[in-house]
Amino acid sequence: MRIFYNSVKSPSVRQVESIRPGSWVHVESPSDEDLEKLSKDLKLDLDLLMDGVDINESPRIEKEGQATYIFTRYSLPETEKLTTSPLLIIYTEEMVVTICRSPFGGLDRLLAQGIFTSKRAQLVLAILTEINIGFKRRINNVNRRILQIRAQLNRQQIDNKDFISFIDIEEDLNDFLLVLEPMRAVLNNLLNGRYMRLYEDDKDLIEDLSLGTTELTQLATSLLATIRNVREAYSTITANNLNKVFKLMTSVTILLSIFTLVTGFYSMNIQLPFAENPGAFWVILIFTATIIGVVAYMFRRKRWF
Repeated sequence: MRIFYNSVKSPSVRQVESIRPGSWVHVESPSDEDLEKLSKDLKLDLDLLMDGVDINESPRIEKEGQATYIFTRYSLPETEKLTTSPLLIIYTEEMVVTICRSPFGGLDRLLAQGIFTSKRAQLVLAILTEINIGFKRRINNVNRRILQIRAQLNRQQIDNKDFISFIDIEEDLNDFLLVLEPMRAVLNNLLNGRYMRLYEDDKDLIEDLSLGTTELTQLATSLLATIRNVREAYSTITANNLNKVFKLMTSVTILLSIFTLVTGFYSMNIQLPFAENPGAFWVILIFTATIIGVVAYMFRRKRWF
């Protein structure tokens, strides 16, 4: 647990030892005992605190007594196995409390921005903004990966590992959508002023956040459609190339079968035309080549190969 405090009179954010009004209490990877102690010390609902660190918890907002519980999720680095991790933001009459399972990468950036922990609503909105920035960064990285793979489609160099990458990207985008879509509802609920005391500037910021969340949702949906289109296009190209190969092999088989048919006749132990002619070999060869040439010309005109 880390406790940060500053105010307009003392703008430098510093870490303090004890909880005081106007502070920001940030808790990472708490145990059940830590949550029980935090619930008792700050008079918070223990069940909601437990939900806040649930790995499967979805974004939502609840009000219990004088405290508002904002359940959200933030994006993890690409090196992590999971895509997102839960973050609980608690807005009380005296302070802001955040609880997360994994280290929150936006913490240091928020502290460097010159936030005021005493301005609780602005602090909550700053945290939500940082979460949105994290999702935007991850989705933009996904967009670049898709463009790189799609550029290879023209050169027909996509292999199995690229399709495996597509599967990983789809899973990431679906995880993002599972967070971004309910977050729009959370932001819209914040606008009514029932959960937090807001000023006009705060409402404008929430509207901007809601708009940004909508844009990220649309971008993620568009990228999913792009992945499906690329996969379908490559499947079509592969099927078309395979059909061309089958046509070519079938044409070659038919042409060779003409030669096999003619030579098969002259392999029989019966009386045949030109059997006594010394130049029969060349006559049969020219005759067969002529037939093969005519059939090949017909196939070529029909674009079989």
